[in-house]
Amino acid sequence: MGTAYRGSVAGFQRDEVPRRRFPALDPEPPPPPWWRRLLWPACVLAGAAVVVTAVHLLPTLFAGTPASRPAATRPGHRPAGPAIRASGHIVVVTASGSLALANPDGSHLARAGGLGNVGDAVAASPDNRYISLLNGQVISVRPGPSLASFPGKVELSSNTTVPLPDPFADHERAVVMLADFGDPTFSSSNPISVVSIATGRSVSLGTGDQVAGDPAAAGVFTTVTAPLPAASVSVQTSPDARVVRRDAGRPPVLLATAGELSHEAGLPRRLAVSLAVYPSPSGAEAAVTVRPAAGGPVGGLVILTRSGRTVAAVPARAGTGPAAGDPVWSPSGTSLAYLSTSGSGVSQLSVWSAGRRGVVSRALPASAGRYGACVWAPDGTAVLCPAAGGSEWVVARAAGGRPAVARGPGLPVAWLR
Repeated sequence: MGTAYRGSVAGFQRDEVPRRRFPALDPEPPPPPWWRRLLWPACVLAGAAVVVTAVHLLPTLFAGTPASRPAATRPGHRPAGPAIRASGHIVVVTASGSLALANPDGSHLARAGGLGNVGDAVAASPDNRYISLLNGQVISVRPGPSLASFPGKVELSSNTTVPLPDPFADHERAVVMLADFGDPTFSSSNPISVVSIATGRSVSLGTGDQVAGDPAAAGVFTTVTAPLPAASVSVQTSPDARVVRRDAGRPPVLLATAGELSHEAGLPRRLAVSLAVYPSPSGAEAAVTVRPAAGGPVGGLVILTRSGRTVAAVPARAGTGPAAGDPVWSPSGTSLAYLSTSGSGVSQLSVWSAGRRGVVSRALPASAGRYGACVWAPDGTAVLCPAAGGSEWVVARAAGGRPAVARGPGLPVAWLR
């Protein structure tokens, strides 16, 4: 008996079938059917069609190779939003501590030569024309753009540092220096000086806790520490008593007391609070964060004029108040962006705008981890926030919408045109 195989659902099945007998004489074979005569020409035509289709598709297929793909779509990276589509250049501090320029989507990183390792403690001037290093050295932003050391006269010393994130004063003609004796945590009441970048002339402005340069004059906005509470009260940060403005050659101006700011932010007047000041680019207004000195995830926000009048207040509650991180003003000074936390613990970007009631908040990708200081687009339409130590960038439109995500090459310092 012969053996034959046929396919089945379970696999091959073996059947016994009778072997066919060959006839004694082979009859004349029948002519081949008509369709068989056309089989070969059809195969030739089909092959030609495949070749033509491949020629047209090859450029599209190889356009997505890793060498030409934007950072957000490289293998192994799963963005949590659409790709970033924005113009301009981002000043970046890379993981190695050097300054560089990159596109808003993190691509085309170009390191700035001749500046060496600057560390990650740097800050840009309100108009993004200059960048200050922690020791007071100034970097200029030139057209192109490019970065170069600026020939300033500020005396550099291991005993002084600039206050971050707002060290510039007097329309970027001066920087503020703190005498911290090489230790930024040395005291909550460090001696303050405002130093001319062009001449090196220094003017003393007393002492302060959280200090920021006054963009409109040779001076500072600063908080003044309060006496420590009773030993039974635990605090994580130094409590503050008031916020003042001090400009060279002028009497100091009291902007608000801690009790007044706490009341505006919806906190008890007698609560020990830690304050920090963030002046607008023009210096016409200043945002003050109000956080319990005992710690906590949420604080309040009060916006004052430079004379101390309250413009707006954001209450200290989940979903609206600022979380850890520095509020940042838009280039026009009409909006303020800051990181917040929703009631469910999700990281958010919140934006307050003048003339609009309430704060607009939108969730940021939870997969990005912890977020750092954000920067505004030059036209004020978007905000870029770094996460995971700058290895991921998230761009959110100020008007709303789903944030865009890309792989980041470091911590953003400024967003240039």
